Amino acid sequence: MDTSSETESYDRTRVHRRRGREAHHRPGRDKGRAGGVGDTSRNLTKVDRMLGHYREHTDDQAEAMTLLRENLEESISQLQTQRVSRTKGARSASASASTLHTSDLEAGSGSDDQRFFPTSPLKDYTSTPDRTRRSQSAGVRFKDASLPGEDIHVLHQSLRDLHCGQLRLSDDLDREILRRNRADIDTRRAMESLTEHTPASPRQASVSSRVERRLQELEREMHSGQGGVERERRPEQRVAVSDELHETSGRQKVQGHEREEAVAARLLKAEKSKMEQELERARRLLEQSEDSRESLSQQVEDMRGELLRTKKEKTELQRARLETFQPKEVVELRTQLLTASVRGEVEELKRTLDRKEKERLHLSIQVEELSSDLARREQQQLRMLDQLKETQSRGQAEEETEALLQESTRSREELKSRAQEAVRQWRAKCRRLQKELEEASSQAQFHTDKASQAAREKESSQAQLKALSQQTEAARRELAEILGRLAQREEELHRKDVELSEARQRQLSLEQDNREVREASAALEEETQRLAAVQTRLKEENQSLEEKADSLARRCQRDQDTQAELQASIKQITSAHSRLVQLLAEEESSKKALQKGLLELQAKLTAVQEERAALGQQLQLEREVHQTELDNTRAMMEDTRTKKYREVQDNLTLCRQEREEIQTHLEEVKADAASDKELCAALRIKLDRMKDECDKLAAQLSTKDEAHALLRRKYQLLKQDLDDKVRSGERRRASESERVRLEEKVLLMEAEQEAVLTSMGEELDAACRSLARNGEDKLQAISQKPGLVKDSHRWLAETKTKIRWLCEEVRECNTREQRLRKQQQQQTRDQLKALRQSRDSEQTALLQRLDQQEKLLHSLDTEKRELLDRSRRKEEDMRSLQEGVLDLEMNTRAALDHLESFPEKQCLMENFKDLEESQRQREMVEQRYSKYKEIVWDLQHQLDESKCRIQEYREEKLDVTSRSLRLAALSSSIKGPSTFLSSTLRSDTPCEYLYSEATQPVL
Repeated sequence: MDTSSETESYDRTRVHRRRGREAHHRPGRDKGRAGGVGDTSRNLTKVDRMLGHYREHTDDQAEAMTLLRENLEESISQLQTQRVSRTKGARSASASASTLHTSDLEAGSGSDDQRFFPTSPLKDYTSTPDRTRRSQSAGVRFKDASLPGEDIHVLHQSLRDLHCGQLRLSDDLDREILRRNRADIDTRRAMESLTEHTPASPRQASVSSRVERRLQELEREMHSGQGGVERERRPEQRVAVSDELHETSGRQKVQGHEREEAVAARLLKAEKSKMEQELERARRLLEQSEDSRESLSQQVEDMRGELLRTKKEKTELQRARLETFQPKEVVELRTQLLTASVRGEVEELKRTLDRKEKERLHLSIQVEELSSDLARREQQQLRMLDQLKETQSRGQAEEETEALLQESTRSREELKSRAQEAVRQWRAKCRRLQKELEEASSQAQFHTDKASQAAREKESSQAQLKALSQQTEAARRELAEILGRLAQREEELHRKDVELSEARQRQLSLEQDNREVREASAALEEETQRLAAVQTRLKEENQSLEEKADSLARRCQRDQDTQAELQASIKQITSAHSRLVQLLAEEESSKKALQKGLLELQAKLTAVQEERAALGQQLQLEREVHQTELDNTRAMMEDTRTKKYREVQDNLTLCRQEREEIQTHLEEVKADAASDKELCAALRIKLDRMKDECDKLAAQLSTKDEAHALLRRKYQLLKQDLDDKVRSGERRRASESERVRLEEKVLLMEAEQEAVLTSMGEELDAACRSLARNGEDKLQAISQKPGLVKDSHRWLAETKTKIRWLCEEVRECNTREQRLRKQQQQQTRDQLKALRQSRDSEQTALLQRLDQQEKLLHSLDTEKRELLDRSRRKEEDMRSLQEGVLDLEMNTRAALDHLESFPEKQCLMENFKDLEESQRQREMVEQRYSKYKEIVWDLQHQLDESKCRIQEYREEKLDVTSRSLRLAALSSSIKGPSTFLSSTLRSDTPCEYLYSEATQPVL
């Protein structure tokens, strides 16, 4: 509850009310109420402070709880680390002996159904499978001295943990008894295995004595470790419980002082009932733990008796077995040794045979791959030769096409030069016409000055000007059409130039491709030479390997001789085995010593039983200590209950007083509310008056808005009138300026017309001269006269005659070009026939070469087969040698063992030296074999590279064919009409079109 905010709002309302009272002149009542309001405000501030203290107290409690939980988690983690270190020590001690098992007291060793988990929620004991028990030895120490209200519940949980620990101890004791039974069974089995597998050497007696000593040490360590752990647990548990009780008492005292101002009667009652129930549960759990301890002590005594009985049975069984099974076991051991040695040798021989077979198969596969790769390379070389010939023939065809392209480029350049000269002439004519127009304009101005004197001449000149304007418009149209056609021809020339540049670039790329193909062919020839050198090297290495195989066969014969000598030494070793049988009798005496050690172990077990009795007495003492501590805790709880009851009563009295004060304050507030109602009625009357005034003002505003709207409309109408007048004046000015511009344009167009007509006539004359070879008389008759430009009709008639003559000349040129094409086609056909005949002759020569190479391949295959047969023979020899070497190694091992007992025979050592030399030679052969493998791998890598290059060459070949086809298409297009006017004026249709346009009526 936010009482502070409520008091502030109350004070604000009080201030406003005081102002209203001052307005109404009530000072007497305000003074009386001011004192009551001050008292109530003070009481409310006190209540706010108390509530704030209560909140702080609850926050402190929450923080203390979090600290407690953190401290408990830290203590639990410390206990876990301690237990892990102890269990590791126990494991290392138990793992040192091979006959004993690990401790069954470790986490996760027993059955999960018999586990007793603690009831505290501070730790999840079932989360991990390898959990460790919580030790009761470590004491829990808290960082903060303040104890919250829920710490009593934590204490109860610790008591529950103690009870669970007691149950866990009982379970661990049961499992320890089972573990000891298992250990006894393991010791029996170990003793039986020792008696059965005692070898015939005096060293085994020392091993058995070591095993017995180790067993004794392990039993001592187990007993001492268990006693120490149990002794450490009990005093540590006492210290932990005492520390917890002292800390709980101190924290409860601090809480009693802090909760003097709190109101929590119901909570305290509920906590009291919970604490009583939990204490009763703790008593019951302690009683149950005492009963379980008594039952555990009885079980321990029963287990002691069972252990004594089992020990007696062990001794009797061991004696009976030693008397009956000793001679049989010796015979069985001998047979097992012989069979094991023979089996090991057979298995090793099988493994070596399998390895050699795998190596032989791998080598045969590699040789086959090499032969196939060689055949592929030869085929690829033949293909490359064919491709080179094809590229050469294509290169010749490309050279011919290049010659044709050069001729076409020359003709185009000539046409370009002619066109440029014509354009220059046109420009000069245009400049002359411009000068004449300027002179005519000056004369026109002079005539305008004299217009007042000669009006008739003016009218005639105007009629002539109109006719000239019409003629100029017709001439402009014709000029526009002629200029468009000229632009088209220039575009066509530009396109042909672009195509020529592309053809040149393609020609350069083809030349580069030819160079690359030649370089690739040279590289392939070098690779073939390298492969031939590698083949010669392989042949030489095969010969050297054959010689080495012969030498190895000789050494194998020597090894067989040494093997016969080793067999003689094996016979001597059998005599040594008979001596070892005698040593077995001596070991029987050592068995008696082992029996004495067992009696000592029984004495140690009795000492362990006495220690268990002492531990039972310690448990009883710990029970008494726990009971005294519980009595102290009960007394402390009763004291805290009385203190809390007193605090609750004091708080109730304070609350009653505050209620009375609040009731008085409410009465005063009601009186203030009545005065406020009167003020509200007066204010409502004032509001009604203000509303009437506002309505009047709104009516006045509406009338003023209407008048303002009328004025705005008038203003907009006047504005529009002014804008219309301004726009009309601007339009007049623009029309006058446009009229002046049009007059100037008419004069310019007339001058341009005359210039264009003269330039067109000159261009037509130049075109006719360029086409005319024998018709100079016709040209003189057709050529225009200088005065025809002014008479448009005569100029058009003469231009028509010139165009017709041009069409006839173009037709003659086309017929000549067709004849030339036919002649060129016949020449190309003759050349193709000659090329086909040369290609057929080359194909026959290539087929003959292929036959020769097939014969060579056949001879190479026969040589490869012979090499494979030799390699197989060598592998068989290698197998036999390796088998002999393995036999020799086994024999040498046996001989070395025998030589340790008989060092007089030195001749065997010399034989062993020979064997070492043979092994060295075998290693040399293996090294050479590895080198041969590397050479084969290099050859395969070279083959792969040659394949990649051939594929690249094929791709380049396809590119060359595509480019040659494009060049052929371009050459065919270039051989067509290449002149400047033949492409546009081939047929009579364009001439007719020009004639029709010229004969149209002049507008």
